[in-house]
Amino acid sequence: MATTDPKPILCGTDFSENARRAANVAAALAKRLGVPLRLVHASVIPGMLRTDEDLRTEAQRLHGAGADLTAEVIEGDADQVLAQAAQQYAARLVVVSSLGRSAPARWLLGSVAERTAESSPVPTLVVRDATPLEAWARGERALKVFVGADFTASSDAALRWIAELREIGPCEVVVGFVGWPPEEAARLGVSGAIGLSGNVPAIQRVLERDVREKVARVLGGENVEVRVVGNWGRTDAPLVEMAVEAQADLVVVGTHRWHGLERLRHGSVSRGLLHHAPMSVACVPVPAAAPMAGPRMRECRRVLVAVDLNEPHGFAAPHGYSIVQPGGTVRLVHVAAPFHLPSPQSGGAVSTQREHAQFVAECEAKLRALAPNDAEARGITTEVECAESRETAEAICAAAERFGADVICVGSHTRPGFTAKVLGSVSLGVLQGGRRPVLVVWPPAE
Repeated sequence: MATTDPKPILCGTDFSENARRAANVAAALAKRLGVPLRLVHASVIPGMLRTDEDLRTEAQRLHGAGADLTAEVIEGDADQVLAQAAQQYAARLVVVSSLGRSAPARWLLGSVAERTAESSPVPTLVVRDATPLEAWARGERALKVFVGADFTASSDAALRWIAELREIGPCEVVVGFVGWPPEEAARLGVSGAIGLSGNVPAIQRVLERDVREKVARVLGGENVEVRVVGNWGRTDAPLVEMAVEAQADLVVVGTHRWHGLERLRHGSVSRGLLHHAPMSVACVPVPAAAPMAGPRMRECRRVLVAVDLNEPHGFAAPHGYSIVQPGGTVRLVHVAAPFHLPSPQSGGAVSTQREHAQFVAECEAKLRALAPNDAEARGITTEVECAESRETAEAICAAAERFGADVICVGSHTRPGFTAKVLGSVSLGVLQGGRRPVLVVWPPAE
């Protein structure tokens, strides 16, 4: 049955001083949003008079601060109780304190806050420093938010949750991305030394562009700063450093809800942030992402057309121009064998480096000649690239990543199905190895 009741904020408490500070944040948020607050204490020994008294005292204190709340004791382990209560009450947010078990047990089992954040079906706010959160909820200041981002659905959930924070009050948002240089170099087809510190400029430029476009698509690019770093080690440590540098009050990160042995097999950036970040942390699960208001059309502003100048494949280029929007860009790419120095084992004629450079220039001229006559009139920019590689499909996919293509357009031979599977093809390799949508164009009938 549909309900119009506002989604409550759920706050777990163990009556400690840190829990009281977290409850203050929960009460301030509930009051600001005009939603009820549910105060929950989990107990493995129900019916204890002292527990009931402590809960009544805490509820009266929060009620005196203006919170509209209900309070209850629920039997069970705290993380399981809070996750189930969040599901039962369709909570908007779970708020808990960061401190729980002693250090040894915390490293082996995880604290209540960590286990709650990993199992909760709704966002979990783990409060370390309550002061800036309370002041923000009262409308006294902007909240400095750092978002750990990548290119996964969990990162999209974290970014979309920022819209909910902005409903409460103004936010100064910094989005941070940490890339692994070897992986990024392989994806982008960047050869040569990549260094042990940071990203080389070619990789840095592409990553900054891609992260900014992701942020603009999911969150909107207004008043959002993007920072990108390369790191060979763990992802969580540089994210913490970036958050400290940004003087963030709150770190927001997406989570995967691993269960059982899955928690041991998968590394968790969110768990690392919960352990090491000196500020409050919000963990946002993928199911909690706010749904879009209906499907949205994706703009097609960059199309990469793979052209084989050794075959009559120029027929693919017009299709690439036909799907790009006016004002967009089409990049025509031909993959050629790289230059290599002559050796005693090489047979046949070997070109000099100067001859190879002339060959590349001739290929680029042939590519430019494939641009339709009316492309410029439609505001479509043509770019050309002669990529050098012995693996054509991999080179096309890497070129598409460097270009940030919305669509890859590639021509294909008319091979029978079985033969294509046995021999393989460039188009099949791009379909299997690419991360972007692919338009395969068959040659025209003779």
